[in-house]
Amino acid sequence: MVSQFTSYRILIFTENPDKLMPFYRDVLEMEVEKKLDIPNDYGYMMIVNDYLRLWIGRHSEVKGKSTDPFRHIFNLYVESVSAWYEKVKNKSTVIAEPQLTPFATPENEVYVCTFQDPEGNCWQFMGGK
Repeated sequence: MVSQFTSYRILIFTENPDKLMPFYRDVLEMEVEKKLDIPNDYGYMMIVNDYLRLWIGRHSEVKGKSTDPFRHIFNLYVESVSAWYEKVKNKSTVIAEPQLTPFATPENEVYVCTFQDPEGNCWQFMGGK
């Protein structure tokens, strides 16, 4: 069966996109593709890679930090988990420092580290050491 889904986006809703967006732009080095500011819709489209975008948008029902940050954990596959960990460790809440994943083997060492953005949304870097 061929999938009916043609693209994928991560949507993060916040009370204040202007306050959250700089973490993604400046720390995670995502480029702002566009800013949308029309009645009832306001936020930023960030480029994660050629195939994936992240929308950081205002939502009237979202207040403060995430109350259940572990329900969804977003993975970013990277060459060096340790290098990205060094970039975020003083600018986010680190949940788990770089470590081998449970499914790593001597032939395929896969590392992971888990952190939260300023509003408590959970992310992981996964890849080489």
